[in-house]
Amino acid sequence: MSDHHENFSSPRPATITLPSSFMTSPFCLRTTPYGGRGLFSIEPIPKDTLLVTCNSPYATVIFRKFRKEVCGHCFAYAFDAHRNAWNVKYDGQAGNGVWFCGVDCRDVWAAEQNVEGLQGLMNAAVDKLAKSMKEPKVILPYFLETMRPEDITLEVHDLAWKRIEDMYSRPGCLAPYLDELEVDNVRFIVSAIVRRYFEDTVPVKKGSSSWSALLQLQNNEIQHIRSRPYMLDSHTRIYGFLRKVMLPILQPYVKTSEMVRAILARDQGNVFGLWDMSTTGDSEMLGWSMYVSGSYFNHDCAPNVRKERDKQALCFYTTRDVEAGEELCINYVDVKDEVAQRRAELSANWYFDCACKRCHEELARAGKAVACG
Repeated sequence: MSDHHENFSSPRPATITLPSSFMTSPFCLRTTPYGGRGLFSIEPIPKDTLLVTCNSPYATVIFRKFRKEVCGHCFAYAFDAHRNAWNVKYDGQAGNGVWFCGVDCRDVWAAEQNVEGLQGLMNAAVDKLAKSMKEPKVILPYFLETMRPEDITLEVHDLAWKRIEDMYSRPGCLAPYLDELEVDNVRFIVSAIVRRYFEDTVPVKKGSSSWSALLQLQNNEIQHIRSRPYMLDSHTRIYGFLRKVMLPILQPYVKTSEMVRAILARDQGNVFGLWDMSTTGDSEMLGWSMYVSGSYFNHDCAPNVRKERDKQALCFYTTRDVEAGEELCINYVDVKDEVAQRRAELSANWYFDCACKRCHEELARAGKAVACG
């Protein structure tokens, strides 16, 4: 998601291209009073109005442990259909690791996401390399473990990445070991690279799901690494794996770390979890996707917009009547949590101190209670 109530600034493109899905909408994209950008209504909007439909994610991954249970196209969860798994698999490339709820979804996926068989070939290559790896007996220290967060500058970070690029460009350098979540990250990045390849080679209308639109999302790279320095080691190993597994036709996209870094920098804070649609019990996260247009909604602890998934599409509706000039916000965290817990989670995972009206009022009441006590 984009920036909300932040206390830092990040590099922005000089020119902002408004997503095409917003062109005829009753809202606009503009700078917020607290910094960054947000979506604001330009006219009264009734409750339950459909604001945006993000028809397909720019990049997506289904967790490996759920691959047989989640449709690779519409994300239908087999358990919601009282099934243990789906039994339709794309047969154009053995070991591609994508299952479907039916032949229609399989065929649409093959036509839209597996053009020239690239996605299936890459999935098979990732699986093969991941299975061949052995966990190292000795875990080397990560690059920045002895550094204070304030000393991790962009220059320090760039230097670390340059060292990694040089290392993996040497002949004979082996692919690094990755854990299961890191392999899922590889598959997520691969889906973006394949999509960009066809965007670059097949003339398409640049819109809300283009690479250039993705680059306009909040870049959280330095904030993420400062808060979790060990993630640089994970990210650079993911890049090293990609260097070794990428098909020749896609190698130009990983010759340097630029594209991989751009995706990882926007992964944290701009992706949406793929949750099962069960209405009973605890919902389970099945993977994650990046919907570019959906990431323009900022957070508020009393949101006036809700998101609903309709198969592969992500739809955003107003939860109440909205007046002209109001910012349109969703919630990033569970709004039933106490104010301290909400703000701590937002600070840790989205790097801002929430100063929404609800937080302000609840903090004020808590302060009065302490004073009176």
